[in-house]
Amino acid sequence: MNNLTIVTKLRFMAAIAPAILLLASAVIVGAFHYFGTMPWEIYENEYAAARAAEGMENALYKMDWGRGQPDGSQIVKDQQRGFISEIEIARQHIGSREQAERIEKIANDARPLFDALRTASPSDDSLEPRLRDLQGTVADLMSLDDAALIAVANSAESQSRTMIAITIVGLVAVPWICFVLIARLSGNLYTELKEMRRRVDALAEHEPASSGDTRALDESLTNLGFPKPNPMLTS
Repeated sequence: MNNLTIVTKLRFMAAIAPAILLLASAVIVGAFHYFGTMPWEIYENEYAAARAAEGMENALYKMDWGRGQPDGSQIVKDQQRGFISEIEIARQHIGSREQAERIEKIANDARPLFDALRTASPSDDSLEPRLRDLQGTVADLMSLDDAALIAVANSAESQSRTMIAITIVGLVAVPWICFVLIARLSGNLYTELKEMRRRVDALAEHEPASSGDTRALDESLTNLGFPKPNPMLTS
């Protein structure tokens, strides 16, 4: 047996919409915060890691070029310091195990190579293969950094699709569903109240000396917007 009155159902339907809107608003506010801080997070993490890898690559090219210059020893030393600094920056923005492994490999391979470069003659080409291998490892790190940026972009795209769905459901679909249900319930209530007015009027015609209950029912229907029909309008 259904113990829910039509008034309870109407109140329930009326409460659902604002409750859903409140929840959806909280989620949407969180999404705005997420998307608002995302550019800075990318700049501070993935983009910083990518810049560090690019700095390593540039330092290696300048070392290779600087070896043949008149002040080549100083150029190599300066670029080595810059390279080591970029490694430390990259370590602060590690986003995956693969990135960590590449950074440590770069650091381990660079240390003996840099020691050899400081003592090698500018015309000594025996270090070129090791320098190219190190450049290749840096290029691998750059590819991983690019993949991390793409992963963040894909995550943001997925989040945006989820938020679009939540917005449509929470701010459009649910309120309209509640409106339709309330309209149906109130339509049924209107029909029942109209029928009650008809029956009360018929009862009053058959019993001119209406009882107190009948008069109370008549007043209740009038308060609910169903007054006794005006004889001048019905004639």
